[in-house]
Amino acid sequence: MGTSVAVQITPRGLLIPRQDIHEWLERGIEVTRDEKQIVIRPRPAPRTERERILHLLEASGLVVKPHWPPTSPPVSLVELDELAQKFSVGQPLSEIIIEEREERW
Repeated sequence: MGTSVAVQITPRGLLIPRQDIHEWLERGIEVTRDEKQIVIRPRPAPRTERERILHLLEASGLVVKPHWPPTSPPVSLVELDELAQKFSVGQPLSEIIIEEREERW
């Protein structure tokens, strides 16, 4: 949906009446100004704190979402039981680690 706005071009730039800007703000349009430009766009949907932080981390390159599908399907209860039987034989891993540490000292 388009909106007609009476603007004026001056040596200082494009002038938009304040009333039109206030109407835009009421309708959910965001008007931001930086050093060299004014940006008019739809206001982004509100984000949760978690989404906001993830977006900032992604934008800074600290978090990257993988572009591949998950590699392993869920394991059934039968398979879990079989694995539990296989791994229950022998010493607990914690005891093996303690023994290896003592041997190195």
